[in-house]
Amino acid sequence: MEVKGVRVKVLGRGSYGVVHLVQTVGYVPQFYAVKSADETISSSLRKEHQILQQFIGCPNIVRCFGAFTSVRRGGQGNVFNLFLEYASGGSLLDLMRDYGGKIPERDVKCYARMILEGLVDIHKKGCIHSDLKPGNILVFPPQDSIGLNTLKIADFGLVKQYGVEDKRIWEYGFWGTAIYMSPESVIGEVTGALDIWSLGCIIVDIILHENEANRNEN
Repeated sequence: MEVKGVRVKVLGRGSYGVVHLVQTVGYVPQFYAVKSADETISSSLRKEHQILQQFIGCPNIVRCFGAFTSVRRGGQGNVFNLFLEYASGGSLLDLMRDYGGKIPERDVKCYARMILEGLVDIHKKGCIHSDLKPGNILVFPPQDSIGLNTLKIADFGLVKQYGVEDKRIWEYGFWGTAIYMSPESVIGEVTGALDIWSLGCIIVDIILHENEANRNEN
């Protein structure tokens, strides 16, 4: 794909590289979240691009518009770029803060259903997200008459596919974020049940208005 745009600001950084908010140049400017990584360390982003192509049209999974390789300024190597839809509402962590306290139970039920429906689509394709947590769930404007924000699952860099050996070596020997992982997954038994366990932890976070930092302290 060929896209002309301007970087507006940095949205985040991670082991994969950096995420920029990009505004396209044209008659009707559009905003995208663009994940970028040096081509020499872009295997995770390339895998994410490949996986996200399977979920086009899934309402609770972040949409991928494509990817391309660009030349770094000064000609010093190439950069792999992944174009994703921009979540103007931030992540579920931001949404929890916006509520300013306990989220009503009726809203918690709706949000939990959105995440679960996203997981159903992921598991139907034989994939395990492996790193489900509030920071990897993005917030978009309402899409129906309920009036609630729409939640979409993002960050597919650690996805595991059933029956496919993954030869990547992880620093701690297991997948994902420890406080959202099931006991079985820590010892290497990674199945779809891991994502369901993580969802349960997220629901507890929402109800108790907890976050990752607080849970680490407790």
